[in-house]
Amino acid sequence: MTTNSPLEAIMNARHSVRQYDGQTKIGREGMAAMLQTAFLAPTALNQQPIRALVIEDAALRQRLCAATGNTSQLTTASAVVLFVLDCENQHQAPAFQASQGQQFDTGDETIGALDAGLIAMQFMLVAKDHGFDTNTMTGFDAAGFTSILELDAQRYRPLLLVSIGKAAVAGKPADHQPLATLVDYR
Repeated sequence: MTTNSPLEAIMNARHSVRQYDGQTKIGREGMAAMLQTAFLAPTALNQQPIRALVIEDAALRQRLCAATGNTSQLTTASAVVLFVLDCENQHQAPAFQASQGQQFDTGDETIGALDAGLIAMQFMLVAKDHGFDTNTMTGFDAAGFTSILELDAQRYRPLLLVSIGKAAVAGKPADHQPLATLVDYR
């Protein structure tokens, strides 16, 4: 079976970038369009508990470096998107407000992490389609981010970061295990 799907071409072209050009600006309208598509991703029971904080400010991204292990992608990217679990999940309320004390049943934070992963992956594919490069970051100090960004720790759980911009150094295809070691049929 063969396909000429543009989606498959985008998926094959997307690679993790760790060094961005540091010059490219992404307008808020363009970022909003990419995020709008990303948030079409499915979530458990369609609860939609994930929020995104787009961190554009270079000085703020520099301060966040200590909570990520000083990665260059944080300072050279056009922006970094932090995906968080909103434990209150108040639909139609502006994101990143103080807690109202009404905890929503998020089930398990693992489910929130899966939801965030689906949205983030969709964001990375849409970004590639728009000509941008991305990279995910999971090894960051969530408590440090919560403090630096002044997030309500009772309400928001930082789960995943995605850097976005134009690569200064092209991402390389990762070595992947052979399908036979990953898949079995019964």
